[in-house]
Amino acid sequence: MQKDDWRTTESRHMQERNNMITQMYYAVYDITDNGIRESLVQVLKDAGFTRIQKSVFCGKISNQQKKDILENVKNIINQDADSFYLIMSCSQCFGKIVTIGKKFDKEYVTDSKSSMVF
Repeated sequence: MQKDDWRTTESRHMQERNNMITQMYYAVYDITDNGIRESLVQVLKDAGFTRIQKSVFCGKISNQQKKDILENVKNIINQDADSFYLIMSCSQCFGKIVTIGKKFDKEYVTDSKSSMVF
């Protein structure tokens, strides 16, 4: 193997590892059209996000999933009328969430608790 081949292979492996690393994100949106909103919700659910409020989802995704979501959102929403935010949250910060009222299961959202399907 030539030296350049080794660098190319190592670079590809490093990129693959980076795409496997997951990070917590909040997806927050304000979309008026029901059809567009339903399409966006499906994109988020397909990526493994969990709804925590009507217009707020959270989930753990890889860098590649983030790129895919953002590309899908660009193609779905009306960028003149709608808004979409994808906000990264480190694991330590996500654990410090304070909620008042109806709560969501933080362990389920962070994949530290498995779900059971009957």
